[in-house]
Amino acid sequence: MSGLGRQLGAVLSGILLVFCGGIHIGWSIFHLYMEGNKWAVGITIDEYRFAILSFFTGVGFILVILTFSKEWLSTRIWLMMSSFFFLINGIFFIAMPVDYPATVATRIIAGFGHGIAHLVMSIYIGEMASKHLRGKLITFLTASIVAGIAVFTVISMVTTNMVYIIEPEMHPNRALGIIILPISLAAFILAFFLTIESPIYTLLITKDETTAQKDLLKLRGQALETTDTTQEFNDMKLLVAESNMLSKIFVTEGNFKPFQLVLTLKLANLLFFGYSMNMAKMVFMSQMFTLTITSHNWAPPIQMLSKMVAALVAIFIIDILPRRFQYAISSTVTGAFLLAFGIVLATHDILEPWIAPFLYITAEVFNAFGMLPVSEILLSEAFPPKKKVLSVASVLICEYVGHMVVYIIYFNVPSNLQSTYIKTIVFGSVILLKCLIGVLVIPDTRNSTPREAVQLLSKH
Repeated sequence: MSGLGRQLGAVLSGILLVFCGGIHIGWSIFHLYMEGNKWAVGITIDEYRFAILSFFTGVGFILVILTFSKEWLSTRIWLMMSSFFFLINGIFFIAMPVDYPATVATRIIAGFGHGIAHLVMSIYIGEMASKHLRGKLITFLTASIVAGIAVFTVISMVTTNMVYIIEPEMHPNRALGIIILPISLAAFILAFFLTIESPIYTLLITKDETTAQKDLLKLRGQALETTDTTQEFNDMKLLVAESNMLSKIFVTEGNFKPFQLVLTLKLANLLFFGYSMNMAKMVFMSQMFTLTITSHNWAPPIQMLSKMVAALVAIFIIDILPRRFQYAISSTVTGAFLLAFGIVLATHDILEPWIAPFLYITAEVFNAFGMLPVSEILLSEAFPPKKKVLSVASVLICEYVGHMVVYIIYFNVPSNLQSTYIKTIVFGSVILLKCLIGVLVIPDTRNSTPREAVQLLSKH
């Protein structure tokens, strides 16, 4: 098997798992619009809100646990554990789709699975991928999350049809369980048979150079050492040796600068995501169609499928432009179109039906083109091995807790036309500001070794 095949096989389990997590993120974003849902009958609004927040609660909790325990187990074991959590989720969604306690509990459990997969894969790909494949594999990971959200929007659209409200044999939770169960089972099997441990992890934890070198050759699809693999392995050893001289604290020894950069770029994505889930967005996008209770709402699937296509295209173009230029193009268009829509809302009482969908879909497409993958790539390669777990976990904890904060604000602050355009203008302006920061400080880490990437990011 070629190096590409080996590496893609090694990460395939994690990609399937974050896809399942993406489905649950879609559940949180778009479940609000599933009117007539039998599952929601008889529960309070606070219970309904907690069901939406429960997934992010699970993610945040497991990330805190992983901060202290990630290095105890191998990548294979962590991915198998993540698969097991999603298996439980799939089984209960199929068996008890309209049971509120089962829904909340298994969404928390699914959050455990997603949190493990997201953290482990961010670190794993950054350590094991060839320097010319690292960006593509990380972009593949982000695309799978977007694809999971897109899948839920299609299910959401179908299950809002009157026939499912009157006779909900295929409740959306059951439909999700039918999707998640076989995918998580496949991920479990793939993790067991195809995952090859990162040589950097082996050198750092067990200090077994023989095993680390064998694993590197497997990942590169080679039976014997070559000059390139020897040089790459020596570079890994030097990276680990330099890292061993550091403390684990992520704010010391120059590590805070790359941490600050990654968190800043993540914040821009969080603000855009936070606005994207706003109900007003769906209302405006739905101007494309005349909706009744028996009709399908095509707006969410069109929005997310367009974003998914852009995320897939990004896999093939991620290394064509320097990181800063790709992020700049993406965030400039995303922020500018969001800002334009805020201005249109503020100055026009009536909108043409095509304006909102065009502006929003364009913003979504360009967000997936650069803002999403670049921030994830930098997250995977910014930190020395000894500091990586705490640094990556801290960024992800901030990100997922930020999602919860956005939801809490959304639930407690009334949304009207005026607040919508104010938020749109503010978020668009902040994204443009993040674009300026990105252009000034993001280094070009394309085709760099893990050690070179760490050095570039520590000097940005």
